[in-house]
Amino acid sequence: MSVFSRHVIRTLSAALVLLSLSACTEERTPTESWKHSENGSYASSFSPDGRYVLVGDIDLPAKLWDLQTNKVKYTWQNTPNDAGTTTDVAFSDDSKVAATVESKVIVLWNMENGEPMIRLEFPVTIKDIALSPKGDHLLLALQDRSAVYFDVIGNRVVQILKHDGKAVNSPIDQLINTVDISPNGKYGLTGGDDHTARMWNLETGQQLRIWQHNNGVSLVSFDPMGGFVISSAGNAQTRIWNVKSGKQVAVLTTSPVDVDGIWGDFPVFKTTTSAIAYSSDGKYVVTGHPNRELCVWRAQNGQDLGCWLTPRKDALKPGVVIQALAFSRDGRYIYSELGNGLGQKWRIR
Repeated sequence: MSVFSRHVIRTLSAALVLLSLSACTEERTPTESWKHSENGSYASSFSPDGRYVLVGDIDLPAKLWDLQTNKVKYTWQNTPNDAGTTTDVAFSDDSKVAATVESKVIVLWNMENGEPMIRLEFPVTIKDIALSPKGDHLLLALQDRSAVYFDVIGNRVVQILKHDGKAVNSPIDQLINTVDISPNGKYGLTGGDDHTARMWNLETGQQLRIWQHNNGVSLVSFDPMGGFVISSAGNAQTRIWNVKSGKQVAVLTTSPVDVDGIWGDFPVFKTTTSAIAYSSDGKYVVTGHPNRELCVWRAQNGQDLGCWLTPRKDALKPGVVIQALAFSRDGRYIYSELGNGLGQKWRIR
């Protein structure tokens, strides 16, 4: 047997062992389950007050669902009688403004009466959106390799933020995939293909922090108090950072090996975080993943408190992207919204 053959066998054996170790996550039945989308969705978001979930149906109007009654309160689309696919959705922190994105168009909606407040069209496709606490500013990740901080009332671009390619030895700016705005509205987060998450002063455009990863960053999020940041890259590299010190607090991973070790980039670990939520007291974090896995963690140290699998509608379609998560207001349940159109309620054990 050749040296190459022995190497391949050892590699495959290691992969099988690691897969078996990661397959111990239990399958659970939700307390309640609802069908929130006919064709599936590209984006979902729970309102910060815990009352609603906004689901962007594919080729249908976006729908705002009341979590208590499981009834649609509003249906929203960019142009009447001409539903397009909603590619992203978001809320302001005060839950008074909702946003729907259809490619290059953003509509801000009044949560009190369901009426449109303003329609904005940008020259390039919008990849991700975050609203300021009152919904009067937007932070957008755009397809042209930039992030734009936009003043809705003044109808002007305040800052243009970019990720240079230095971190990945590239001479060109890198794509920005994800954005977030701090609870006080002063700071912004961006994550990109250059393997970095960055924090900015949104008024001045000054870069305040840069956090290095080993893969493209797909999710960034401030905690509800603004003292910590969670960033997620490929290969299960989800990390908690202290904003004040810039230091890493914990790594959230279910991998049986160190994600910073030599096996950290092995393909079997490509289970990046696709959704995140914090408990109201800030003590716990729940993460959702594209392999339909939900995990609860202790925010202080990243301790794994348990994982389980969400159901799928089709046994031949094993992947189910978890798009949005929320803790119930009493902290006893977790809500999840999936890309296959299902919404669920889970009792925390």
